[in-house]
Amino acid sequence: MATSIMVDGLRKYGLEVGFYIPDRIKEGYGLHPHIVQLAHDRGYKAIVTVDNGVKAKEALELARTLGMITIVTDHHTIEEEVECDILIHPSLLEEQFSTLCGAGIAYECMRVLGMDSNYQLMMASIASIADVMPVVLQTRRIIQHGLKLLNEQKEIHICKFIKDQHITETTVAFQVVPKINAIGRLSNMANANNVVRYMLSTDQNEIQKLNAQIEQINDRRKTISNQMSEQALRMVDATQPINLIMAPGFHEGIIGLVAGQLLDRTNKPTIVAAKNVDGYKMSMRAPKGFDCMEFLSAFPSFSAVGGHKQAAGFSVDLADYGAFERFVNQRGKSYIWEEEGEKAEVEIDPSEINVASIESLDVLRPFGPQFEMPTFLLKDPQIKNLYDFQNAKHRRYTLQNGACCMRFNQPFEEISKSVNKIKDFEGELQISEYRGRKQANFMIEKIVYQ
Repeated sequence: MATSIMVDGLRKYGLEVGFYIPDRIKEGYGLHPHIVQLAHDRGYKAIVTVDNGVKAKEALELARTLGMITIVTDHHTIEEEVECDILIHPSLLEEQFSTLCGAGIAYECMRVLGMDSNYQLMMASIASIADVMPVVLQTRRIIQHGLKLLNEQKEIHICKFIKDQHITETTVAFQVVPKINAIGRLSNMANANNVVRYMLSTDQNEIQKLNAQIEQINDRRKTISNQMSEQALRMVDATQPINLIMAPGFHEGIIGLVAGQLLDRTNKPTIVAAKNVDGYKMSMRAPKGFDCMEFLSAFPSFSAVGGHKQAAGFSVDLADYGAFERFVNQRGKSYIWEEEGEKAEVEIDPSEINVASIESLDVLRPFGPQFEMPTFLLKDPQIKNLYDFQNAKHRRYTLQNGACCMRFNQPFEEISKSVNKIKDFEGELQISEYRGRKQANFMIEKIVYQ
């Protein structure tokens, strides 16, 4: 998304723009020296990074040696001085812009230059949702106005991914973002640059063709993810406080999704690893209250590491995996952490689980980090029946009044528990659409038992 914004804006200046999306499977994130050399050899005089660059020390040094202009736009943590001609970063801007993601930075650059467009605003809105940015300050405005435009203009590239008539941040998060991300996750099966080409194309035939490719890759991503998750679940050691799962054949681009699913099913911090010729790529997900980066900080031999409290990505060399496994098992038993306190809840009646009630929340949207949807409490739910699907991975509860309560990725221990022991449901309200028909759902986040 960020690349689409910057390329679209610079082309409006009449500039010849080439673009490159790093192959995150082979190279990791960011600008690399060989790309700088390739750009120079092709005659480019300037390099503008989008959503990366603050850690590209060697690449930026080479660009300066070659006499190229370097403009770095990024939002990742600055750990050392960035040697470039121009650096645009939220930490260097006013507080109002402190929550911007990479696409938000790209959009603000275009806006300041007077080259912004509705298209760019919509892309920045989607990217801000995809990056799970705090929904406050300028990021909130970008998401609000971008979603408004999406609903008014039905932008063709995005709306080809969407089934719902009314588009919210939830629609984008579940119907758009996974499809766009699928190309990057399975970059060994598709060209990630085709996503940029798709977003910028005005040719209807090309749009249709590239959309079909993206949908196909996303279907493949779902299949691989389900297969890996099922295999990983069978490998969980219930005696260990930290899940560490590694199996030959795990796809590097999917391990983060699998770690997230195992976290949901076991409620334990989870690390999933994929082996390659150079070592192991790993992804970690953890409950709120657990700090992944603090937990990992005691291991001295990462070849690469990055992330935040609830999620981290890192690599270890082939020879260091045994030491890392011992580290996780030992530190997991001694590491002390506490789950975050309960959020304030709004008690509702089953009769309030209806489309009109949920749509009344739209005046408060968009929801997200630091501006979350209220957590609702459904006391003593009168359950008429239940239905498990996808091998008991998910469960649907139907209440006596017909209201639908969905429990996705239900933890193992819930599967065998008696329905008669259920005291409360805690969760959010959501509307689903199918063939134009809307249905109100209570999305269960926690079940309280007697």
